[in-house]
Amino acid sequence: MGSQQNDAQTDRNTFFRLIVSGRISLTSLVEALAVAEHRNFRKAGETLKISQSSISNRIATLEAIIGFRLFERRNGVHVTFEGQQFLSVINEAVSLINQALRPTSLLPTSAESRLMVGVQSSSAGGFLHDILEHFVKYSPHTRLISGEFAPDLLISGLRRREIDIAFTPDVPPRRTLAHDILCVIPLWTEIMMAALSEHDSLAMQDAVTWNDLADHTFLVRREGMGSWLMALALPYLEQHGGPPRIEHMIVGRDTLLADVVRRRAVALTSAATTSLSVPGVRLLPLAGNPILLTFHALWSRQNYNPALRAFLTLVRTTRHLNASDAT
Repeated sequence: MGSQQNDAQTDRNTFFRLIVSGRISLTSLVEALAVAEHRNFRKAGETLKISQSSISNRIATLEAIIGFRLFERRNGVHVTFEGQQFLSVINEAVSLINQALRPTSLLPTSAESRLMVGVQSSSAGGFLHDILEHFVKYSPHTRLISGEFAPDLLISGLRRREIDIAFTPDVPPRRTLAHDILCVIPLWTEIMMAALSEHDSLAMQDAVTWNDLADHTFLVRREGMGSWLMALALPYLEQHGGPPRIEHMIVGRDTLLADVVRRRAVALTSAATTSLSVPGVRLLPLAGNPILLTFHALWSRQNYNPALRAFLTLVRTTRHLNASDAT
C-alpha cells in the first residue's frame, strides 16, 4: 500500500513538473479538445482563432510528451482509444476550471445559506438526530445537507470546505489537528453493537461475545466508520481464533444490513442504528468487552460560514445541557 502511494505521489510530482516547465500547457490541452470535437485541425483553429499549423505542432509535442497518439491523421482525423480516455478526463478538468472561474454560481442565494454535515453514524435517532432536527426547526433559511464520508476523506473535506462540520468517533492525532487548524469537542457516546440475522442461532441471546462471532463473515461498508470499527474489533477477534473473514462492500447501510440477513453474516455498528427498522435484523450488544464509541464534532477554525457558527452555538448549548442533566 505504501509503495502504491509513493508511486502515485511520484507520478503526480512528475506531472506537475511538466506543467510548471511549460512542456504540457493548458493551451495544448484545450486545442486537443477542440480538434476532437470538430474532427478537423482547420476547423478547430478557426474556432479558437489560432493557425492550423500552431495547433498541429503543439498537439504533436503533447503526444510526444505523454507517450501515445491522441489522433490518427489518415483519411481524416480520428480520436484513438487512448485519446478518448485521456481527453474525457481533460474535458472534465477543463469544465471544473470553468466552474471555478464563476464562483458566484457555487454560492447560495442571499436568502439561503448552506451547511454541509459529514456523518459516520446513523442520524435516525439519538443525539445526532435530535440536534439536526433542532437546527432545521430554528434555522428555516439554512439548507442542511448531510453526507456519509469514509474516515480518510473527512480531513480533506473539512480542509477544502466541502464539509462544514463532521461527527466522528475517529479523532485525528493532535499533530494533524494542529496542521489542519481543526477544532474538536467530544459530544456523546454509543456502544458498539453487532447486527445479525434473526435466523442466526445467536439472535435469541441477549448479548453476544467475541468468541460467538469468531466464525462469522464480517460485512464492512467502505463509507462511514465500518472499517474503523473493524479495526477496533480485530484484537478481540484474534484472541478467539485466526483473522476473521472480512468483506468490504460499496453499498448503503440498508443494503448492508439486508445482506447480513440473507447471508447470516455480521456487521458492526453503533447503538444509533437501533433507530432503523430493517426486517430480519437483530442488534445485540457485545458482552464481556463492550467498546464505547465517543463521537466528536470536528470543524476548521478557518471556516467562517455563518451557518456553521450558528450550528456550533447549538452544539455547545446542547452539550452543556446534557452534561447538566447527567449530573
